[in-house]
Amino acid sequence: MMLNCKVFRTPCGDGCFVWGKEAVYRVFLSSPGVSAELKAGREFGSVDRVGSSFAGDVSEKLAALAIGASVDVPLNILDFGSTSSFSRKVLLALMEVERGTTVSYGELAEKAGFPGAARAVGSVLASNPFPLVIPCHRVVRSDGSSGSYQGGIVMKKYLLEAEVE
Repeated sequence: MMLNCKVFRTPCGDGCFVWGKEAVYRVFLSSPGVSAELKAGREFGSVDRVGSSFAGDVSEKLAALAIGASVDVPLNILDFGSTSSFSRKVLLALMEVERGTTVSYGELAEKAGFPGAARAVGSVLASNPFPLVIPCHRVVRSDGSSGSYQGGIVMKKYLLEAEVE
């Protein structure tokens, strides 16, 4: 299957997503020193930079999410095929965390039905295939500190602040 890459802009650097056949396989965010496209190439190898109305629509929604806007992205366009059942449960539980609020790793583990699994939840979020859409920036450490984020701490803080404005 031919995979494509579409770049979108964020206030903290470019992002990109890998897609094919009207499905998004992965969203990448640039982090300090590593571009989103480089991350995509490392995971998927060679991908074409082509567009379509589907890619344009998804790109616009991701760019809006990256500035903190409230945008609905239909979950049926996200390909969860490479995630485990545990990961899907955690990621879907995270979708229930409201904009402008945060939850700790432990609270999310409990919400997903896995009390005591905070570290495992952290591992799931570190490899969240759909950052911005599945808002892992809303998860913080139990002491309230920000923890890490695929797009870097600056982007995580930006997103949290933008959601409450």
